[in-house]
Amino acid sequence: MKKVANRYRRERLTIVALEFIVLVLFWVILSGRFQVKYVTLGVISAGLVTFLTRDLVLSVFPHEAERDSRFFLRIGRFLAYLPWLLSRIVIANLQVAYLVLHPRMPIAPALLQFRTGLKRNLARVIVANSITLTPGTITVSLKDGRYIVHALVPPSASDITEATLQNKVGEIFMEEREEPPASHWAYSIEELEE
Repeated sequence: MKKVANRYRRERLTIVALEFIVLVLFWVILSGRFQVKYVTLGVISAGLVTFLTRDLVLSVFPHEAERDSRFFLRIGRFLAYLPWLLSRIVIANLQVAYLVLHPRMPIAPALLQFRTGLKRNLARVIVANSITLTPGTITVSLKDGRYIVHALVPPSASDITEATLQNKVGEIFMEEREEPPASHWAYSIEELEE
C-alpha cells in the first residue's frame, strides 16, 4: 500500500514539475531575453502559476490506476481540436476588425442563452473558454450546462447556435452529438431571467 502511495506522489510531482518546466520554457521563448533578472522573473512567475493551477492540471491527468486507453485518445483529439479553434479565432478577428473599421460600425450587441448536453465539467469549461477566446463573443455565465454569452453581432455566435463548437468539444470526450440548442436572444440579463 505504501509503495502505491509513493508511486502516486511521484506521479503527481512529475506532472507538476513538467508544468513548471513548460511554463519556464514558454516564458523564455516569448520574452527572448536571457539575462538573469528576466529568467529569474520567469521562474518566479512559472512557480506561482504552477502553485495556483496544480489542482486543475492534476485533475486533467488522472492517476495511473484511473487512466484508461481512451485518455490518450482524448489528448490526441484535443490536439486536433486546437487548429480548428485557431482557425475560428482568425476568422472572428477578421470579422471584428471589419465591424470596427466599417464607417457605420454595424454592431448589435446581444446576449445568447443556451444549454448544452455535455456531461463532463471539463468539456463545459472548454466550450466556455473557446467562446471567450473567439473575438466578438464572451462567456458571461456558465452554471449547470446553462451558458449566457455576449456577442457583438448574433452571427458571430453561429458556431454555438448550430452546435458546431459543442460537438467539436464533445468529440474530444466521446460524447453524443448534440442537435442545435434552443437558444434565446436578449438585450439584458433581466430579459433572460423572464
